[in-house]
Amino acid sequence: MESTRPTHWIIRVNDGINFSNSIYPFWGVKKRYKSYVKKFKPGDILWFMTSKPFGGKLIGMSEYTGFYDRNDEPLIQINTYTNKDQNWVGDEDWVIQIHYTNLYNTSKQEIKACIQHQNAIFNYETYKNKIDGNLYKHYKGFKFYAEPKEFKI
Repeated sequence: MESTRPTHWIIRVNDGINFSNSIYPFWGVKKRYKSYVKKFKPGDILWFMTSKPFGGKLIGMSEYTGFYDRNDEPLIQINTYTNKDQNWVGDEDWVIQIHYTNLYNTSKQEIKACIQHQNAIFNYETYKNKIDGNLYKHYKGFKFYAEPKEFKI
């Protein structure tokens, strides 16, 4: 029997302010990243990274559950939310909403990440030499020692 461990993905969240202010357990990216998000499988691990000018570190870790495209709900939004609903500042069109569960705050661990690339989504296996430590081990540690954030849903 083949063992399949989840894929670890790294998602850039700029300064992390909107990420920290999120009311619901999802992060938004622009439409051009939909092809990346379609590669995610439920149970994959999502790591959220601030951009280099804002510390260049991993500030959160969660488990992917699915995504919604805001464009699929043009009249009545049942599964998607506006930036205002999510408590985000700005009016950027974060049309792809990546949903997750079990969000852990990893900011105090100072896990540095130096990925200088124009994309916002990265496969850990491709960039693991740019990350301090081993994310598989960090993941196991958080799951064992920490409690996930509770959202108002």
